[in-house]
Formats: sequence, C-alpha cells, structure tokens
Amino acid sequence: MKILFVCTGNSFRSPVAEALTKKSHPQTKVESAGVSPANKIANNAKKILKKEKALKYLKSSPEPITQDKLNQADIVIVMEKDHKASILNKYQIQENKIKNWNIKDPINPNVKSEQVFQKIKEQVEKIDYP
Repeated sequence: MKILFVCTGNSFRSPVAEALTKKSHPQTKVESAGVSPANKIANNAKKILKKEKALKYLKSSPEPITQDKLNQADIVIVMEKDHKASILNKYQIQENKIKNWNIKDPINPNVKSEQVFQKIKEQVEKIDYP
C-alpha cells in the first residue's frame, strides 16, 4: 500500500503524517506533497517530531504534488476539502481515491500546532494498514 498525504505547503501537516506513518508502519510506502509548497519544513513540526522520537522520518524539504505521485498512490489523504478540489481540478485521478481528514492549518494563529499534531496522530493510528 502506498499513501500520499497532501496539505497546503507540505511544511507541517502532511510531512508530520508521513513521518508518523513511517515510524509506526515502516512496511507502508508513504510520501507527502503540497498544493502550494512552502520554502521549508515548519520549525514547530521539527520540535514536535523530535519529542515523539520521529524526527529522523521527517523529509528535508517541501515538495509539490505531481501526477506521478498521484498515480503511484493507492490512497491520497488530504487535510482539507480545498486540497481535494484543487487536485481534482488540476490532475487526473479517481475521486474515490482521495480521503479528507479535515484538519486545520496551524499557520492560522487560532489553531495550535500541538492540537493539530494530536489529530494527525489519531488519524494515522486509524488507517487500515495491510
């Protein structure tokens, strides 16, 4: 099984989901990408993953979505409905291959990174791994 996690900048939510999945399910192939990639991984993502002993699984820099990444994925997990809409608008993919976790972006000052991390961690644990 191969999972592609997608968020806006590929700087916090999707790379955190990727790192946690790599740590907990090393047999699962996993990548992450952004609809509009940031310049770097968020510092708060690094701090939180260091505490979780998952920093070594964190990618070095954000990456964009590509048709190839979408083609290779068995499931695409987006963090917001807008990500799904963007993917369906720009790429060829079956809509039923995309799942939405509905997790808000911690770039928003009203959204706490730790709460976002906990939601991601809970969702990663719920994935039906083979």
